[in-house]
Amino acid sequence: MPVSGNQEIMVFVKRARPTRLLLQFFAICTSVVLAQNTIFQSFGAPFKSPVTTAPGFSAHVLFSNATLPRGIAFDTESNLLVIERGLGVTSLSALRESSGVTLGWERSVIVNNPGVTHGIEIDESSLYISTAGEVLVYKYDPQTRTVASSVPITLIRGLPADGELTTHTLLLERDTLERVVALLVGSGPLTNIDPTARDPSSGRSEVRRFPLPSVSGSETPIEWSSGRVIAYGIRNPGGFAFLPSSELVETPTFAQQLYIVENGASIDNVTGLTPEFVNDNPADEINIVPMLCDGTGLPPFFGFPDCATLWNPLADPEGVTQYKNLSKGDQISLKLESERDDAWCQDTSNNIPPALSFQAHSVPLDVKFYRPPDLVSTGSFPSGFSGDAFVSFHGSFDRTPPTGYGIVRVDIPIASPSQEARFIIQATDLGTCPGSCIRPVGIAFGKDGRLYASSDSSGEIFVIETM
Repeated sequence: MPVSGNQEIMVFVKRARPTRLLLQFFAICTSVVLAQNTIFQSFGAPFKSPVTTAPGFSAHVLFSNATLPRGIAFDTESNLLVIERGLGVTSLSALRESSGVTLGWERSVIVNNPGVTHGIEIDESSLYISTAGEVLVYKYDPQTRTVASSVPITLIRGLPADGELTTHTLLLERDTLERVVALLVGSGPLTNIDPTARDPSSGRSEVRRFPLPSVSGSETPIEWSSGRVIAYGIRNPGGFAFLPSSELVETPTFAQQLYIVENGASIDNVTGLTPEFVNDNPADEINIVPMLCDGTGLPPFFGFPDCATLWNPLADPEGVTQYKNLSKGDQISLKLESERDDAWCQDTSNNIPPALSFQAHSVPLDVKFYRPPDLVSTGSFPSGFSGDAFVSFHGSFDRTPPTGYGIVRVDIPIASPSQEARFIIQATDLGTCPGSCIRPVGIAFGKDGRLYASSDSSGEIFVIETM
């Protein structure tokens, strides 16, 4: 079974709720165009490929035909905004009867911009999105699900747009009064193994922080080069989130902890490594960055491109013998420079190891922490999950057998770098993946305590809830 440890799982099959007149009308076809740029999908559409959920959980599809959906975020009215790469930004809103029964979901296009890539954040009336080379801001009305103008404000320009990965994840930073004070922006490498990423001034494989001005439309765009580097040597910071303040251990040295999920490099062409070894190495990671209160100090370096994390030292014990006495989570050198050898990578004064290692080729792309809703409702996640992290696994494209294709729960605090992550949902038959399997990208908790997710290659938006 495609799940960690001894956890039992079950295949989820959702029965349609009793239909009403409106629902019967929409059931003639799965999706019906209501107006320009608006589509309604009735409740009960199946997943394109079967999924398996953990005991006590179920999942169902909200929308089936999105265009490469990536980052997602909720506005203040609980509309789910979705980055659809190649299209723009869309909004999903539940259509309910007066009794509260959900008839389906209405999807509307609110921003036509085929240049959007991945990142999205919302601060009341400000909608932040990333393109390959810029961070844009639209003035947004959550009541009407519209933007004030189709022409956005360019907030940050000069992001590295020529790299192998240009997702540019976004995260708003808030103070203790929940006021937005800064925007964090991620950047990927120029190439799969990118030597320029050793230099934090390169702008590659790092996260930068930008204090935010008011967004009135009159400001000069902020240059990417002016952002403060808060972490580098992270190959592809696909997702990051602040640890909830309730989980922080109070110390005088930092105010917040930033958790960053990273998918490791492909090391197929590294000398001395066999196909069997690289099939199970290097590990993907969670890295933890302390956010210094005074903003001083050198940014931490997390090893890329020189160092990698072992997942399975015994993946090929006959062909690759030099790591047989090491353990999962240990650091090894890719030997790009002679002075940056295994001993150099294992010295924490040179390279900070990950807080947690994931199976190689899982491809984590987002991380969110669960906070129980103020009003617990049917479907909310258990209160015992409070403070735990949830990570989307996009899934492998070059591993046999495939891995990933689901969402896992990570207990917080993390006890060890080899701590187990447990799937709450995963494609049922990994042998058919990628195909039409779910490939989760963006995840977000709603005010209802349910977990919502996008799946780019299958074009699905779905939700996970308790039964």
